[in-house]
Amino acid sequence: MMMAGSYSKINYSLRPAKAIERRMICDSLRCLSPFGELTTYRYVGFGSTYFSDFILFHKSLHIEDMISIEKDKHAKDRFEYNKPFGCIEIKYGASYEVLPTIEWNKKSIVWLDYDSPLEKTILDDLDTLTSKLVSGSVLIVTVSAEQDWPSKEGWDIKEINKFREDKLRERLPNEKIPIEIKSIDLTGKNLGNLYKRIINNQLKQSVSNANSARSEDDKLNYKQIFDFRYADGCRMLTVGWLLFEQNYCNLAEQCKFSKNFNATQLDNPYEIKVPNLTLKEIQHLDSQMPTDDCDAVKRICIPLKDVKSYAELYKYFPSFVEMIM
Repeated sequence: MMMAGSYSKINYSLRPAKAIERRMICDSLRCLSPFGELTTYRYVGFGSTYFSDFILFHKSLHIEDMISIEKDKHAKDRFEYNKPFGCIEIKYGASYEVLPTIEWNKKSIVWLDYDSPLEKTILDDLDTLTSKLVSGSVLIVTVSAEQDWPSKEGWDIKEINKFREDKLRERLPNEKIPIEIKSIDLTGKNLGNLYKRIINNQLKQSVSNANSARSEDDKLNYKQIFDFRYADGCRMLTVGWLLFEQNYCNLAEQCKFSKNFNATQLDNPYEIKVPNLTLKEIQHLDSQMPTDDCDAVKRICIPLKDVKSYAELYKYFPSFVEMIM
């Protein structure tokens, strides 16, 4: 019996925090200009049936070389029907099957946007791409960072903690899990921090392996450019890097990703907190944006904390309009 893809359960185009993250990433990718026009890049991602990121990156960044990886081979007709542009090529199979078959001969933006928790195949995908991506490429990984909950009721905290650690060890080899792991690392926001440590350790190891056969000028470097946390129901982690060879360090410095969203502060993720506002409230606040002084905003009945959140995100806020026929 085939498991239905997550696209059949969740409309990814209507998740507000996800939509904001997508627009933030799109806006930030313009910082890549020192490496060349974005039109020269390829985009590789998981389009699902909504292709939200593909639509945004094609229309906003004018990228025309696009590959969507779809693991549900039994829904080919649906993916092909929903494909919004002719420039999108769909490759079917799991990411760890498809990624090694792609010819990585041009600068690429790769967003491995998983809806699952961190597992070994994800680390394998990171390892595959690290050695293949061309200098000036961007690698982004999203995973679910929601803590595991047992289906049974009545368990005490010790049983739940053991359940969570067992689940982690089912998904990841022991050598990938930090030795000093504690039960609290598997709960709440701490799980995202743990996943990021594991991902960073994998990237560091993969870069080291790739560099063992490279000359000094060709040594691979990486620089964190994204670290987002958000929750549209469940907690998610997104982390991304700019990959470049040693002789491209000057171009990497010119990209200026550091000005966006605490991107290069390794231990300071950017929390996307979406305020719940009505359309009328949004229009009211928009008339007073931008502002550096939220206390001075005429907020009527809107809580100040929501005004502050909106002032940070208003440029990226999605517009969802109900059509009444």
